[in-house]
Amino acid sequence: MPTGKTIRFLLASTLVLAMVPALSLGQSKPSQAPSKGPKGTIVIQVRARAGGFLPQALRDRIRGVPNVGQVQSFLEGRTTDAVRVIGVEPAPMLHLRSGNEALAAATVQGRGLEAGDAAEAMVVGKTFAQKNKTALGLSIPTMLTKDHFPPIVVGGQGFAIIGIFATGDPETDDQVLVLLPTAQQLLNQPGRVSGLYVLPAASGEQVSTDLRRALGTTAEVTVLPRRGP
Repeated sequence: MPTGKTIRFLLASTLVLAMVPALSLGQSKPSQAPSKGPKGTIVIQVRARAGGFLPQALRDRIRGVPNVGQVQSFLEGRTTDAVRVIGVEPAPMLHLRSGNEALAAATVQGRGLEAGDAAEAMVVGKTFAQKNKTALGLSIPTMLTKDHFPPIVVGGQGFAIIGIFATGDPETDDQVLVLLPTAQQLLNQPGRVSGLYVLPAASGEQVSTDLRRALGTTAEVTVLPRRGP
């Protein structure tokens, strides 16, 4: 069994399963791709400057800007065992930034995070699953065809894997997704976020201009082309 800073397969799986009664790991929902957007769709990222953090309450301020559509808060960081974790709010279409693009995260097995999930629910990236297949006790082909997945320990806490996501970018897919409150606890950042993704309901350029005017020097506002289904 791997130890130290590696991801460990939780042999006492009943421990984690008992912790997550809201999850039905014996049954897998059909894979769900994110909703399709129109050609040329953009995503606006609002994030803290210099890799810092923003107050979670900034979300309400952003929602007050005209023509702001869906707003997704996120918190990213590394756990004590060097796992790249992103805390997210459940949404029909999640985005992850890679360079100067926003990549749509499609569920390729199992399901994504949903409102009402237990705090121990986790969705892992395809690259993460491949790299940790030995620790998870499964080969990747088996993992991608199973109806349920093994529990693991990340950052000293037990989690139940409920699905696998992919963006098409191996580096981006070497991360795990948990609910935002879980990430805030895991990364010791209560009430804070790394940033937010905004899907404009009208002209993206106008919305980004209005966001910069409303936020001033509080945060960076970046327009990202969206790549994905």
